[in-house]
Amino acid sequence: MPIPSWKTPLTIAGVMASVPLTALAAASPGHALVILLLTGAALFVITAGPGLIVLVTTIVSVIHPTAWPELGELWGGTFHYGDAALVVVCFAALLRCTSAPRAPVLKVLTAFLLFGVARSATGHGLENTLSFLRVMEPVIAGAVVSLSLPREFDLWRSARWGLLGALATVPLFGNTVDRWYGLPGGSNEVGLVAAVLVIIGAAESNKIARTLFVASGLVGLFGARGIGASVGALAGLAVLALGRSKRVQNLGARRGVNLLVFACAVAAAFLLIPVVRPDMQLTVQIHKLQADSFWGAFEATNQMVGGGWSQVDPTALMDTYRYTHLEGLHNVYLDIAVYLGIIGSGMFLMLLWHTWRPRDLVTRAVLVATVVWFNTTGAFPCAGWGVLGLAVAASTCRIPGLGRGKPTVPTPLSHHVQRRPPSAENSRQHART
Repeated sequence: MPIPSWKTPLTIAGVMASVPLTALAAASPGHALVILLLTGAALFVITAGPGLIVLVTTIVSVIHPTAWPELGELWGGTFHYGDAALVVVCFAALLRCTSAPRAPVLKVLTAFLLFGVARSATGHGLENTLSFLRVMEPVIAGAVVSLSLPREFDLWRSARWGLLGALATVPLFGNTVDRWYGLPGGSNEVGLVAAVLVIIGAAESNKIARTLFVASGLVGLFGARGIGASVGALAGLAVLALGRSKRVQNLGARRGVNLLVFACAVAAAFLLIPVVRPDMQLTVQIHKLQADSFWGAFEATNQMVGGGWSQVDPTALMDTYRYTHLEGLHNVYLDIAVYLGIIGSGMFLMLLWHTWRPRDLVTRAVLVATVVWFNTTGAFPCAGWGVLGLAVAASTCRIPGLGRGKPTVPTPLSHHVQRRPPSAENSRQHART
């Protein structure tokens, strides 16, 4: 569906006009809010372009589901405003779907979703099926949004502002006394959003934008003091650096990763993290105890297809829980292996592989940061799945801007030599040969 240029001011005029009309017509503030939300959703569906769709998807996906007000009960589960927003975004994206699914990653994701739903439904019914779909909701939204994106669309250019906005809500509405937490979730989630901002900023060619996003991300990383997020950011910067190894050596390069950013990240990883996280040894020990409990839980289920989503033998994890006082394996990969077995784990790894395959360095770097971070959190709704959904959407596009489109390939010297047009004599000689 083409979006005429005049629809943007029409949207603004429609929203402004709906406010006084709603105030006059509504019987109560609650009714007025519902009418305004419905009006805004309708205008969004009609007028939103790809950039706005990605921006809204980013904001909703990286804010924790429970941070949104409750909208009501649906099939035994709580439905929030954030869930409704993703439904509206997906509907708007489907209206603008210009072609059939064009990326293998979408087919792999579909297969993984069908397997997860079937295993959860046959194992433990509707409640666990909804739990699986709730976790995968932002990934599904990213896949649907990708159907509406132009082939050359730069997703990260739009998503970065949503990530920055989500991080900015932490000092405004969250807690910054100890480790930062807020609307994106706990400290680990805040750290992941900050890590992605550092990566996107490091790949930015504009110096002002690079400074803004890298500085904001580093402040967020320092405030969250997330070990997994910090290591993930470093891994993502390494992907960018290796992909542009020729340009990393040149601090004056207009595009690519600034070597100073990478050096500062390495220094922070080895010097600052032990200082800001004096409990790092205890944290590592807790994660090790949880990982050690994996084999007991894995043996207590069907190793091929798992025990069903969020269903494990509690006695298999009892010893670890007694020491950690935490529920779950605290590792996405171990959780999926217990819930969906070897088959489900293999399909999930295939999803990550097909998200990696397109040759966009920024998407690869963000994906690596998320993959590393998944080792520090359980398979429950969180910002990590929202970032994965954005990476899935970005992997369906070729990004030409900001020096991100393809890994750096050395240009032959002959391409820089100005060629003269062939003379008439040379043309005749070439024709004779």
